[in-house]
Amino acid sequence: MFMKKAFTLAEVLVTLGIIGIVAAMTLPEIIQDYREKETVTRVKKFYSVFSQAYTQAVLENGTIDTWGLTDSSRTQDDDGNDIHSDESVENYDKFFQIIKPYLKNIEYKKINANVNDKTRGYVMPDGNSIISMWLLPSECTSDDAYCGDFYLLTDNKYYSNKEKREKLTFAFVIRKHRIEPFGTDNNTFKNYCLNGSNYSRCTGWVIVNGNMDYLHCADLDYNTKTKCSK
Repeated sequence: MFMKKAFTLAEVLVTLGIIGIVAAMTLPEIIQDYREKETVTRVKKFYSVFSQAYTQAVLENGTIDTWGLTDSSRTQDDDGNDIHSDESVENYDKFFQIIKPYLKNIEYKKINANVNDKTRGYVMPDGNSIISMWLLPSECTSDDAYCGDFYLLTDNKYYSNKEKREKLTFAFVIRKHRIEPFGTDNNTFKNYCLNGSNYSRCTGWVIVNGNMDYLHCADLDYNTKTKCSK
């Protein structure tokens, strides 16, 4: 007679319990890592597509200071809310209309004057959208001059969640002949992104280093440490 060995019910339940505990501990980290990689991909893709469109627009229409735009300004509505002036909103629309022919599969929605409004500018098929911008063509006098900026939100569903929205918003500078990500130097990165005071200045880090590790460790540096130690 041979004895058949098998696990008891108690042993099976204990094993399943251990597996469940381990899964509960590691699954959130796996999901977070996946979402961060997805965000990095979206930012890089947007930068590639939009900067190429802007460059083409400049080649065929002249530099932004010749587009008939005026400097952005703010005013207040009847309730005392800080809003973009009507003229500013019209200028954003002009800017987008010039860029639009060089972009594909874009749903265009005019940016609203109220900076807290959910109205988008350009809405990409993958959920990216430009939620705000500022133009300063009068100062666009040289290749490296600041001509304006705009802010990209990589996931619209988090618009109303301030904490998540801030971490998924990325700033870009408009130069005379190019679009440039904010935060490509150590000083800007450390003074705004790494300390968490303004995550929109993390754009350069995301594009150059391909990660969002600034959310997890505070000793990153462009020259010495470009990702957290695992």
